[in-house]
Amino acid sequence: MTETVIVALISAGSSVLVAITALVLNYRGFTSMDARFASMDARFASIDARFASLEASMNSRFASIEADLKEFYRMLADLDKRISKLEPGA
Repeated sequence: MTETVIVALISAGSSVLVAITALVLNYRGFTSMDARFASMDARFASIDARFASLEASMNSRFASIEADLKEFYRMLADLDKRISKLEPGA
């Protein structure tokens, strides 16, 4: 083999080695990114559960307030009827 052939083989081999190294590093990088995304999904699921719990709590509180307001307006209507009976000329 001549020097030219040896230089050509080394150049081609180094290009292939660089390409393989880049592929391996990219694969490891994408695997790391995938793990990060999976952990973020788990965090978001936890946050979603917290919001669902908060929403259920708020809905029960609103239902209680709504029941209290209905009772208040019912009592107010009863009082208006009683007052109208007491007023002369009504």
